[in-house]
Amino acid sequence: MNVYEDGGAILQPLLDRGGTVNVEEPGVYMLHRPLVIRSRTVLRLCQGTVIKAAPGSRCSLIENAGFYGDGTDSGIEIIGGEWDGSCDEQGLDPLQFALNRNAKPYDPRSFTGKMMRFAHLDNFTIRDATLRDPVSYGLQIADAKSFLVSDIHFDYNCRFGTTDGVHINGPASDGRILRVHGITNDDLVSLTPPDEAHAEVTRGPISDVLIDGVHSENGYTGVRLLSSGEPLTGVTVKNVTGTYRHNAVCVTHHNVHPGEPIWLDGIVIDGVYASKSPWGLSGDCFTLWEGSCFHTAPLIWVARGVRVGRLEIRNVIRDERSDSRAKTVMIDPDAVIDSLTVENIRHRFASGREEPVLVNEGRVAKFTEL
Repeated sequence: MNVYEDGGAILQPLLDRGGTVNVEEPGVYMLHRPLVIRSRTVLRLCQGTVIKAAPGSRCSLIENAGFYGDGTDSGIEIIGGEWDGSCDEQGLDPLQFALNRNAKPYDPRSFTGKMMRFAHLDNFTIRDATLRDPVSYGLQIADAKSFLVSDIHFDYNCRFGTTDGVHINGPASDGRILRVHGITNDDLVSLTPPDEAHAEVTRGPISDVLIDGVHSENGYTGVRLLSSGEPLTGVTVKNVTGTYRHNAVCVTHHNVHPGEPIWLDGIVIDGVYASKSPWGLSGDCFTLWEGSCFHTAPLIWVARGVRVGRLEIRNVIRDERSDSRAKTVMIDPDAVIDSLTVENIRHRFASGREEPVLVNEGRVAKFTEL
């Protein structure tokens, strides 16, 4: 396979022309700085095309022209390719990078490990791609309307932590995240209206998002829904499958902005066919965040302090083969839900033990079981 040591010199002039850009020559395109994609541009990569961060480059692989707040980009589409953050070749210590990630105020020009990052978008699509070994998130999207993420495979070596798959910052609306799968060392999909300092490109409400088709074997968490200071509303999560060390789905606030109001509403979780992972990460992986989650983190979790209007949990099937003691659906103390509907929640444990499928230690004003 051909290796192009300055792949940016080949690809960036093509992107600057706009329109449809077809990369038809397979090979490894090494980048020393991010590619920049502009409005009304379709980037289509042929099979065998690898976009890779050069050793020590410490750069994102691609950004949109408006990422830094210089207007809104529309009509961007990225199709295909293998995108490799080359985390082991960036000269970074994983532990120190994780512990110091919030040490400085957010600066879009600082390297925070995000491999593909986009902000201030309308009508954005990325599909049919493999994302490999970022230092932090594989794909970050912020301030977006009408976005589609589909058929994305994640292949992370898990030697760095806080490595989400798809990470959405508010404001965001009218989004679809379809058929994402693979291994990450943090949430496979995360909707975060606010965020921690290292990642808060923008903040604002998130609404009207469909997540359908999430799969991981020995995954961290399948889907995280988070609110703190900004609402998360109108989200449907469907067809989460596989095994997870933490949660298949969690509804949290994560203490991102302490003291700010927490509000989620119109949340539907329909179709979780998953169980707890029977094993942990290998010895060369980043395990600082693991704790006792393997045995204790619920499959579906509504965290302490969360405030929810309407929540529906339907069609949860757990066939547990590990010796995990984790609950199937857990609502923590000090979680408040105005209306909770549950339907068809079942579990079976290899040990034969029996316990409730739903453990509610919070406050539910209206409970409906169908």
